[in-house]
Amino acid sequence: METRGDHVLITGGCDDIGLGIAHAFLDQGMRITLVDPNIAPGQALAAEQDRASLIELDLANAEAVAARLNPLAQSPDAPDVLINGAGWAPKTSPEGKPRTAREMPVAHFSRVVSANLAAVLQRTGIFIPAMLARGHGRIINIASLAARIGGTVAPVHYVSGKAGVPGLTRVVARELGGTGPTVNAINPGRIDTQMIKDVPDEASQAIAARIPAGRLGLPADVAKVCLFLAANLADCLTGTAIEVNGGLYVGP
Repeated sequence: METRGDHVLITGGCDDIGLGIAHAFLDQGMRITLVDPNIAPGQALAAEQDRASLIELDLANAEAVAARLNPLAQSPDAPDVLINGAGWAPKTSPEGKPRTAREMPVAHFSRVVSANLAAVLQRTGIFIPAMLARGHGRIINIASLAARIGGTVAPVHYVSGKAGVPGLTRVVARELGGTGPTVNAINPGRIDTQMIKDVPDEASQAIAARIPAGRLGLPADVAKVCLFLAANLADCLTGTAIEVNGGLYVGP
């Protein structure tokens, strides 16, 4: 895989999809930085790989993010590829009950949308200047199938935040057009990760039965698309969202 630069920063890098992406880039000889509020799942990888490093960071805390990531963005080792993979997906209220849109407190809605959308904007803005200075860079935003179909079991705050990510992607891609960096999104469908374990297994089985590919997606499926978008092969691809859902959604 031919790329310009070799440093990949993955937010949400210690969850199942993030680690799948990390392994894929490491296999290509890249260096990775995993940024996550819970770095424990990534510690074994970092211990085994001298090309992997960890940053423990509350990605929903804008002040903490600015304090920790701005110095990296301004350093000679600023990432060549930024993967905005972090997200918050609470399925129920703090009391453990599902919440419909009419029951959703505005304050809770705002917190989740901020974590899944405003935080993507902040991190993107932090790393754009270094990419512009180099004349190249890749920004890959992980959205969701919920952005297309409105969710099946996902609540309104998660769907709303993720639905905004492809729009943000298009705007930033247009603003950066012709300067070198590209900006694209990925909409994963039902991916077999720990995140789906907090809903009944019957729900996942019902979704799997409707997938033309005949199975749930895997973190590796998302990782392969990240590799493509980061490669020189994708030089003319920007402002788009790629569906990784096994054919569950095939609309525009």
